[in-house]
Amino acid sequence: MFNFRYKEYKYYLFLIIVFVFFIYVFNLISNNFEKRKKLALTPISINLLTNVHPNLSWSFKPVKSKISANPGEVINVEYIVENLSDLPSTGIATFAYFPNEFGNYISKINCFCYDAQTLKSKQKDKYTLILLIDPEVTKNSKTKDVKEVTIQFTFFDYKEYKEKKS
Repeated sequence: MFNFRYKEYKYYLFLIIVFVFFIYVFNLISNNFEKRKKLALTPISINLLTNVHPNLSWSFKPVKSKISANPGEVINVEYIVENLSDLPSTGIATFAYFPNEFGNYISKINCFCYDAQTLKSKQKDKYTLILLIDPEVTKNSKTKDVKEVTIQFTFFDYKEYKEKKS
């Protein structure tokens, strides 16, 4: 009879150990999920810098110089551009991201930077950039802790830019 109880206790002890192990594993998984979810909900501050090459007489500024966005969120960013010269002119924008690794996680859904933009003399216009920050940014070891990003656009005279590219 003593032998039977000893086996019974070993069985219950084994079940308790297995149960505790499953609870431990479940907590690890759910904590990891919560951390990822929290990272995805943590807003990233985006500094918007603009430049215009000296050979292009334009003014180019963001409506807001700093915005905040959550990974997975589609964002509209507005810029005001103005031709300051007495002649029509055409410009094209290039862009850069800082830190550089972050650029892999920004998708430009719609961007004025892909096409040459022509403004009449003294014309003022509003350009919109629509972008998405990929939620995967929170999983990459090089980008998951980034809380501030800079996006910089520079407008160049289109004719000069095209000649240099050729």
